[in-house]
Amino acid sequence: MFEEGKKYKLSIIRQESSGAGIAKANKFPVFIPYSLPTELVEVKITKVKKSYAEGEVVKNITTSKDRIEVECPYYYKCGGCDLMHQKYNATLDFKMKNLKELLYKFSKIDSNYIKLNKIVEAEDKYFYRNKVTFHVDNDKLGFYLENTNDLIEIDECIIINPIFNVALKIIKKYIKDSGINKVIMRYGIHTKELMIVFDTYKVIDNKLIDELNKKIKVLKSVYMFNKNKFTLLSGESHIKEKLLDKTFMISPKSFFQVNTLMAEMMFSKVLKYITNTDINILDLYCGIGVISIIINKPNKKIIGVDIVKDAIKDANENKVLNNSENIEFVAANVKKVLQVIKKAKKSLDVIILDPPRSGVDKDSIKVINELLPKKIIYISCNPTTLCRDLKILKEKYDVKEITPFDLFSQTHHIEAVTLLTLKK
Repeated sequence: MFEEGKKYKLSIIRQESSGAGIAKANKFPVFIPYSLPTELVEVKITKVKKSYAEGEVVKNITTSKDRIEVECPYYYKCGGCDLMHQKYNATLDFKMKNLKELLYKFSKIDSNYIKLNKIVEAEDKYFYRNKVTFHVDNDKLGFYLENTNDLIEIDECIIINPIFNVALKIIKKYIKDSGINKVIMRYGIHTKELMIVFDTYKVIDNKLIDELNKKIKVLKSVYMFNKNKFTLLSGESHIKEKLLDKTFMISPKSFFQVNTLMAEMMFSKVLKYITNTDINILDLYCGIGVISIIINKPNKKIIGVDIVKDAIKDANENKVLNNSENIEFVAANVKKVLQVIKKAKKSLDVIILDPPRSGVDKDSIKVINELLPKKIIYISCNPTTLCRDLKILKEKYDVKEITPFDLFSQTHHIEAVTLLTLKK
């Protein structure tokens, strides 16, 4: 039907979950990045498989009313963003439609029969990311083309905090023969504190560090990473950031939400779900303790669990920083902790889940369904695994409310907070 390298005229009927357009010929799907529904496009086929093909747009014959001019010169090469060519409101419509379809496909949940809230719009559509990783190849700094090792050299990125672009220009002057493999930067939006980490196999030039310190007054921390070890070269060991009324120390290894302002909105939603009668709370995949500390009150008994020891070390420091002594942070496998709690027959009011993109493992969900906490609050960065997990949880729980948040503007990704309550 289709041959690689040949061109075809195709009509885009909808968007698939990554935002790419889908065309069909005799029910055979073709996935075409950067195309939009209603468009007629000339497509060059790049790959043909047994059940689908992939293509790239050669030219638009007709153009969607939702298409806009892209401000980023690297957009069609970089792959870091995938919805910048679409009007913002249309991207929100797409994300909501995708979530509804996934809910039904994987969970058999009809979105008309639950409280599925309107997606919370991004506070900032551009320059919102508080963390960035630049890669180095042949003395050039930039991003890898998606799913390749081909580097796209970058002078400025328009979804990262502007301070990163300032630092980037300085670092570029010293990159030749520097031994630097990667540059990781993190920034406290509220505290105005910058951390830079150089992943390198050579000693960093002091002139580079001096110029960074001289020209960037908010630079608080410079690290070198070599042979799996972080070495502080300049400044303080941590930067700080505030979320709601709490302060958090961030180390080079810390996981922290990349969109600070939207994370505050999301955690405010979590906070609303915690009542005075919710005493015994288990915070799973707790990271550096952000949620535990935000929801903490004197009457709470909170246990935070994460398998990453460095994260728990940071969580304990954040606990002291925020005078949250009634929280216990444990470095352990979530699955094993749940088994211990089950054996101890410990009663729980709330379990908070904030897993990685892979979601919660089946054994852990099974134990959660046996522990029967009154409520489960599930924070997800991957709608597919969220919906897969909800299918199991809904055996014992009602899905009361889902609120999506646009934490990753210009991309197809969303975050969602789901409240589940024990069936009566």
